[in-house]
Amino acid sequence: MGNYIPDVNRFKLAGPPKFWLNKLWDFDSSLVVVPSRQDCVYRLAQRRKLRLTDAIVNDALFNESDTKMLASYSLVPVTTILATANWSNPYLFVELANRAPWRLGGAEKVINDIEGRERADEMKRNVQIDAMLTETAKSGWKYYKEKLVK
Repeated sequence: MGNYIPDVNRFKLAGPPKFWLNKLWDFDSSLVVVPSRQDCVYRLAQRRKLRLTDAIVNDALFNESDTKMLASYSLVPVTTILATANWSNPYLFVELANRAPWRLGGAEKVINDIEGRERADEMKRNVQIDAMLTETAKSGWKYYKEKLVK
């Protein structure tokens, strides 16, 4: 199938079950699972044509980092899967679908949606700050007038 690479497997992880790898292949054939060299976890990565030279990768990445290991397979990191994952839980595929820009209308649409939510959150926060400052100013003015009269 090609969507699981056993690599060094320092932690002797059993690997995902076949039914899950089949489901992953059906979901997106560019996704690959590789056991981490650093932790007792799996790295989910995507096949991509890397445009970096070995010198840049070696300079930019640690000698034994998972990112460098994935780059050696022409993979880009997507997420981490715990070694104790419940492989029959569909949540991972729901989360992957929520993160896949091509499933959400393309990268530009996803960026616009995220930036729109961020703008809305900032405006909401500014309205709350303005309301709090207005109330504080009113209370301060009222207190000042009371002190002025006495």
